[in-house]
Amino acid sequence: MPAALPIREDLSAGELRALARRESKGRVAARMFAIAHALDGVSRAEAARLAGMDRQALRDAVVRYNAEGVAGLYDRPLPGRPEWLSEGEQATLKAIILAGPDPKRHGCVEWTLPILCEVIAERFAKTLHPASLSRIVRRLNLSKQKTRPRHPQSDAKAQAAFKKGLREALKAAAAAHPGRRLQLWFQDEARIGQKGRTAHRWWERGQRPAGLCDKRFTSVYLYAAVCPASGADFALVMPTVSTTAMSLFLDGFSRSLEPDVQAVLVLDQAGWHGSRALVVPDNITLVSLPPYSPELNPVERVWLYLRERFLSHRLLDDYDAVVQACCDAWNALTATPERLRSLTSYPWLPCVNT
Repeated sequence: MPAALPIREDLSAGELRALARRESKGRVAARMFAIAHALDGVSRAEAARLAGMDRQALRDAVVRYNAEGVAGLYDRPLPGRPEWLSEGEQATLKAIILAGPDPKRHGCVEWTLPILCEVIAERFAKTLHPASLSRIVRRLNLSKQKTRPRHPQSDAKAQAAFKKGLREALKAAAAAHPGRRLQLWFQDEARIGQKGRTAHRWWERGQRPAGLCDKRFTSVYLYAAVCPASGADFALVMPTVSTTAMSLFLDGFSRSLEPDVQAVLVLDQAGWHGSRALVVPDNITLVSLPPYSPELNPVERVWLYLRERFLSHRLLDDYDAVVQACCDAWNALTATPERLRSLTSYPWLPCVNT
């Protein structure tokens, strides 16, 4: 019979038992108790029996304990069954999903799990159940989301050029107004009225919930400007969109700025934004977005948040009620500047708030 292995003694039998009592994993605690018994002079066979294991299991535990200490008594992670789709196949699958289906070939405009299973069978000669594919897709950091509308005439190159050119516009504004603090702002208008909309809500699985939605037409326009860097804001409710209304908004916005601030205000190319009759105060520099590019304006996310959180599933009796709803929603949002910053801080924006 081979001689018993010596056991390291940096922890006493009492200390091992104390650790075992606090250990949540039963197999680990049993190994600690067995080694503690052996340190007390109990025979290895008896120590193993008292801990509910055989002598060979105790010997293996002693070898690992001597080499690694208490950490060696924990079970090694099991490798598990290999992935059904290899790493390269998963990368290819992700590229296929992001590219989208061919409506003529696949018979759909957006992927469904059963159709993707057919694509995998054709491409990789492997079969998958949609439930299994769902787990793989989520591990690829993909989730099903509602798409943001993109105008067919939008120009990706013009949008990329705008992102790069925005810094140059800021430099030009700083050079034209030396000694003034530069702030980057974004502006937009939203029509809000009785003709409401529905929003997402929690409901029983398999059933579609009903949502209150008015069909009348009284409305107002909420003009807003936000500073993504600081979370500052300025908003007015107007009865219409026009050059006159925009001039009034710019005048109020100008007077809300601190005396030494030059605001670079980014806005879309609506007719009332570029009219020759528009009155632009000296402390405001206008910068136009590329055509058909609302996704570059962070204020668009603010409108979505307001509609989802405050302005859907409502009946507004008259014009005054619509105005009050706009004011209440905006005040609720801007009560926490951190929320406004989180909605409008696009990663490509220059950090300007000097």
